[in-house]
Amino acid sequence: MSKFSTFYVWLGKQKNLHSPLGSWAREALRDEKFPEDVASLDTLQAYLKSKDASGATLATARLAWLAYARTGDNKK
Repeated sequence: MSKFSTFYVWLGKQKNLHSPLGSWAREALRDEKFPEDVASLDTLQAYLKSKDASGATLATARLAWLAYARTGDNKK
């Protein structure tokens, strides 16, 4: 079993990075309505757009999702 079963869990491991990803991870984890069970990039971006996220936030979220997908950690 992967140590990161969801994007949200993976994102939590990024919160200490000193980078845009780390900054966004901290922001997302503080969001009480962030979808912890998000299962696709489209769903993630739809959620962020519903919150009027900036272009920079959308770009960072996209890069985060792609990094997560590359790790293979999204396989349960």
